Amino acid sequence: MDARLILVVDRDIAVRQSLIDLLSLEGHEVDGAEDAEAALLLLEQRRYELVIADVRMAGLDGPGLVAALHERFADSPPRVVFLTGQTFDPQYGGFLADLRAPMLMKPLRPGPALELITRVLAG
Repeated sequence: MDARLILVVDRDIAVRQSLIDLLSLEGHEVDGAEDAEAALLLLEQRRYELVIADVRMAGLDGPGLVAALHERFADSPPRVVFLTGQTFDPQYGGFLADLRAPMLMKPLRPGPALELITRVLAG
């Protein structure tokens, strides 16, 4: 697969850095952001093909980030994969079901994470 430009958004530095390292080893160019506001600043500077973001973030959360992406990139927003630590989240369950965005479960397992991300980038 060709190298892609990917943004990882998670307040947990260990999660964020592990994804950056994993995807960089696969040849992708990967940036990281602590929260959605920092991610949006990076998105003003670079055109990411994929955003991997925690659904639960302080301030602007997953639904807010998706709305901001669609507002800024109405013609073709970047693909989104969400990170979550809960198999069922009463606060975000409806949003995730409606959006049908792919999800990665924490704690991350490298093999399944790469498989999902590769599938999303290919499709």
